[in-house]
Amino acid sequence: MPVIICLFLGTAAPVYAQEPATDKARQVMATADLSTAPGAQELPPLENRKSTGRESSRGGTEWGWRRASVTDYAGSAVALAGTLYSESVYGNPKSTGWSAHNGFDESIRGALRLKSASGRDAADTASDVLMGVMIAAPVLDSFAILGVREGRWDAAWQTEMINLESLTFTGLACSVMGTTVKRARPFVRNCPNGTCSDEEAPNRSMPSGHEAFAFTGAGLLCTNHAYQSADPEGQRAACALSLGLATTTGILRIMADRHYATDVAAGTLIGLFSGFVLPRLLHYSWLDPAGQEPGTPRQGEAGLVKQVIVAPQVLSGGAGVKCDLKF
Repeated sequence: MPVIICLFLGTAAPVYAQEPATDKARQVMATADLSTAPGAQELPPLENRKSTGRESSRGGTEWGWRRASVTDYAGSAVALAGTLYSESVYGNPKSTGWSAHNGFDESIRGALRLKSASGRDAADTASDVLMGVMIAAPVLDSFAILGVREGRWDAAWQTEMINLESLTFTGLACSVMGTTVKRARPFVRNCPNGTCSDEEAPNRSMPSGHEAFAFTGAGLLCTNHAYQSADPEGQRAACALSLGLATTTGILRIMADRHYATDVAAGTLIGLFSGFVLPRLLHYSWLDPAGQEPGTPRQGEAGLVKQVIVAPQVLSGGAGVKCDLKF
């Protein structure tokens, strides 16, 4: 386990962006801009000017996109509270809402399901470990690289808020969908007398939460590095590795007989949305990051969504969340 984590973080840690302009160049540009104003005076040297709070200790701009606001903090808190409520009240459905089989799922199950119980248990444990690694990876990556190594603690905090929003959204989406669909897991047919232990949550097959969280973590690494990394090759390598680990997580869930292929596909879609789309909607620009100089923050740009209002909804036989987006 320690070897896996160290290898992953080492690969997923390219050098993050510093401000491309030198101190001397920025002073010349600022002086030129102000010299045309009546009574303008020459600016003092940069080393004598106070920090604005948006610059790192090394002089680089810390953050160039929409910053987390009270709405973001509240939305994450509501999503977390909604997940806890859904899990505590409806988390282990006693009845099955979907037990029918289909040819696609059965063929994939027949090809990947391990024959021995010990092998399935090992695959289950391995998928647990990979999910934990993928959840921790973007959080530790932002803290270690942006914060500890680069000294850009404001950028680290903003990035951690992006991570939090995506992970809490994934948790809520998986909880609401799982308690609503109530699909029987593949192994249910093999339980003695058709009765399985409640600890195995036999009616929570759709979607695969492991896969959703794994792809959320992978998407966050790819997205954060795409907009903030000054090392394109390292960014691509980290993204490819994280997506590979997320894919492996889903395969292990099928091998362990915990999910069908369509459950894994549903989890993948949730994770891709949370990791790739949501950060862009709420914070980053939709523009292709390849269109800017690598690692250069786009100052003043915001995401497409200007305001998000999130409210929990209690439904008959389940729970949900209502989202109002202002563009």
